[in-house]
Amino acid sequence: MRKLIAPLLAMFGTGLAACDDPPKDRPGPEPALSIARQAAEAQVRARLRMVGEMQMRALQAWRQQVPNTVAVCGQVNPTGKTNDPFIPWVAVVTLKEERAERTDLVIGMSNSEASRVIVEMLDRCFEGGGPPRGRPQARALPPLPLDSALAPKPEAPPITTPAPGVASSPMPAPPASPPPAAAAGRMVITTAAHPVNIRSQPGGGGAVVRIVPRASTLRVFSEAPGGWLQVGEDQPFGWVHGSMLDP
Repeated sequence: MRKLIAPLLAMFGTGLAACDDPPKDRPGPEPALSIARQAAEAQVRARLRMVGEMQMRALQAWRQQVPNTVAVCGQVNPTGKTNDPFIPWVAVVTLKEERAERTDLVIGMSNSEASRVIVEMLDRCFEGGGPPRGRPQARALPPLPLDSALAPKPEAPPITTPAPGVASSPMPAPPASPPPAAAAGRMVITTAAHPVNIRSQPGGGGAVVRIVPRASTLRVFSEAPGGWLQVGEDQPFGWVHGSMLDP
C-alpha cells in the first residue's frame, strides 16, 4: 500500500502541510468553523477507534457554496509512529443552529478511499468549494489498482540447469499443500490497543500495504511459519502476526 499511496500523499500532502500556519492578517476561526473542526476530528477518531492522543496536521476548515456546510481537510497518523505516513482525509460537516448536524468523512485507508479523498480535496478544500455546478455527476476517479492487487503473489520456482554430460530426469512437482484447516476460513479480531499494520509478506520484512483500525474483524486465508496469518475480507489484504490479534 505504501508504494501505491505514498506518491498520492506526496502530491497533495506537501501542499496541505504548507497551510498549517494561517496568514498573519487572517482572523481567528469563526465559531462555525471551530464547531466543524471538532465534529470532523471526532469522526476521524471514531473511524480509527482511537482513545488517546491523535496526531493531526494540515487541518483547515472551508465554508462551502452550500449554506451551513463546512469542509474540513487534514491528515492523520493512525499509528503515531514517526516512520508511518500521515493519511489524508476530508470531512463535510452540515451545521444547524450552531451545532454539527451531520458529518460525512472520507479517509484514505485503502486505494479506493484514497482516490475519493483526492477528488474531495480538489472539489472542497478551498473557500466556496463543493461539486462544480452544472456537472450532472460526480468527478471520475483516477485509475488505481484494486486492493486485491496488493496481495502477495507466489514466487516462481528457480530454473536449474543440469551439469554437462549428466542426464536429467524430470522431477515431479510436489502437490500443493492446502492451508491448515484450523487457520483457513476462521475469523480473527485485531488488538484493541492500536491500529495494526498489514504487510505484503510474512516474516516481518514486508512493506505495509494497509493499516486496519483497532478491533477489526478479518478472515484468515492462510498461515505461515512463525505465527503469521494471511488475512482480509472478501479477498486477502496481506499478512499479520498473531501477536497483533486478540486471543
